[in-house]
Amino acid sequence: MNKFAELGLSKPIVDILDEAGFVEPTPVQNAAIELILNGKDVLASAQTGSGKTAAFALPIIEKLAKPGDKPRALVLVPTRELALQVTTQFKLFGRNKKLKVVTLYGGVGFDAQLRALRGKIDVIVATPGRLNDCLERRCADLRNVEITVLDEADRLMDLGFMPQVRRIIDRVPADAQTVMFSATIDQRVTRIANEFATDPVIVKINPERVDSSSIDQKFMHVHEFKKDALLIELLSEFNADSVLVFTRTKRKAGWVKDRLRDASVVAEEIHGDLSQSQRERTLKKYRAGEVAVLVATDVAARGLDIPAISHVVNYDLPDSPSDYVHRIGRTGRAGRSGTAVSFISDEQRHLVRDIEKIVGRQLDPSLKAGAGGAKMAVGAGRPGARPGGRRFGGRGRRR
Repeated sequence: MNKFAELGLSKPIVDILDEAGFVEPTPVQNAAIELILNGKDVLASAQTGSGKTAAFALPIIEKLAKPGDKPRALVLVPTRELALQVTTQFKLFGRNKKLKVVTLYGGVGFDAQLRALRGKIDVIVATPGRLNDCLERRCADLRNVEITVLDEADRLMDLGFMPQVRRIIDRVPADAQTVMFSATIDQRVTRIANEFATDPVIVKINPERVDSSSIDQKFMHVHEFKKDALLIELLSEFNADSVLVFTRTKRKAGWVKDRLRDASVVAEEIHGDLSQSQRERTLKKYRAGEVAVLVATDVAARGLDIPAISHVVNYDLPDSPSDYVHRIGRTGRAGRSGTAVSFISDEQRHLVRDIEKIVGRQLDPSLKAGAGGAKMAVGAGRPGARPGGRRFGGRGRRR
């Protein structure tokens, strides 16, 4: 028996879940779905890959029951990639009920989105900036919204969206249900939850530490100017088809991509300065195996639909422990194992203590002290990838 039925989901939704092979709810789905179905305001914490989108999409689809005219559910997300991913989930799980979902995000023209807003709508999935623009143009009507979701609320705050979110929430009925999902629940997130929600039930699924059972974490001390050579050396050893490399800045992403291409590695970059069409073309090539390495800023840590990533490399460490979790969470998903390698430079040794809290152990002292060369500490988990794998650049043409 499909265990989603025990959470209160109806047969049309359970049938779709059966077809898709989903029979066992994840912990966050098991905890949140019934609460949302029962009309509770919820503040939930769950890491990337935990099934959090379905945790709110499934009960929303159930509550909407049948198609209507005006939007009754609103989902705010920090990036256009996440907006598209959430929309895909709503369309997949809600196809038996024929609900209409409209997606609003920047980086593209207004015309198609404005036309969609003139038709019948059940769910709006939007980035705050574009929805706020639509409200100012009097093109969006939120007066019938029954439930609002702030997905990745911590990221919405980090990116400075809260003034726009507040203006949007002001247009939603005061008695609307509020659901928030966040990578972590800290004082900032708690304040926002208390501002927007009424006595929210806290659902805390993800531990403060990374589960190393599916991700082999490695840490390497390397001087800043030797990172490029070390990365190229590692890529030549990885027996993998897809690697995601994270940098701190857009400029650094371009630099690393160029150095990899100089070494005949088929690489592309993805970050916020690229247009939506450029990003979609890059992701399509990466998914198809035409690109071996994707160099990204943290825009790719959340929301991008990139399956089966075998290796994540933190060329630069992130400032936030939660961003570290999201980055390495791109690998070791859906029952697969993965490897995450993090470079620790002299300039970033101050971040080691935060990493130790996340991985649940102390790193080699030389990683903190700044030993020369490329000292490595290996995390708990499966053995590392075999040396002698396919040389990157074996598929696709170098441009």
